[in-house]
Formats: sequence, C-alpha cells, structure tokens
Amino acid sequence: MTAQTTGRPVLRLVALGDPAASFDTRWREDAACSGLDTELFFPVDERAESVEPPRRVCRGCPVRAACLADVLATEDPARRYGITGGTTPAERRTLHRAGLTTAPAATVPAAGGDVA
Repeated sequence: MTAQTTGRPVLRLVALGDPAASFDTRWREDAACSGLDTELFFPVDERAESVEPPRRVCRGCPVRAACLADVLATEDPARRYGITGGTTPAERRTLHRAGLTTAPAATVPAAGGDVA
C-alpha cells in the first residue's frame, strides 16, 4: 500500500550510502550504551521514572538514529521489549502502525515527491 491508496502518510528512515551497508552494524561500536549493563534498557514497566535512565543514555548517543532504524527494520512486532533508540515498545508500535519503514536513500524522492 502506498500513501495514495491508504490516505495516510508513509514515513521512511533513510539509510544513507550503499544499500548493502544498511546491514552493517559497526555503528554499535560508537553507541553510548556500549559496555553498560543491558538490564538498564529493560525496565519492569514504562512509567516515566523507569524509562528515564535509559532515555538519558540514548539522548546523548551519536548513533541513536542508526539504532532506531535497525530496531524498526528487524524487530519482531510480537516481541517488542526494552528501550531502543530512545523509544519504548509502545512508541515503536506507534511508529510501525504509522507506516515508518527503512529505505535506501536512492528510493526516497526529493522534497515534495512521493515514491510509488
């Protein structure tokens, strides 16, 4: 389905550079969470006081966009857990429902255009 047939906007995260490089996970080496206890990113609930510590780490992360793009491209919708790319599972569910996908830069039109 496209934006024209559903009446909803289609959002895309753009994978810059070589489309084959979108599977490159070297960005993880630069992640602010690298070396931290992973339990921090799996709070028991999604209350503000539970998710604020991992979000604080994500806010200053230089590869936050790559992290979010990776999780949106690979996450099993039935198994959304933890804070990734600064987002909660509920926020990622909303992004998926809104039609957020990843796409190579070459398939994304110039401003004002639409991909068929």
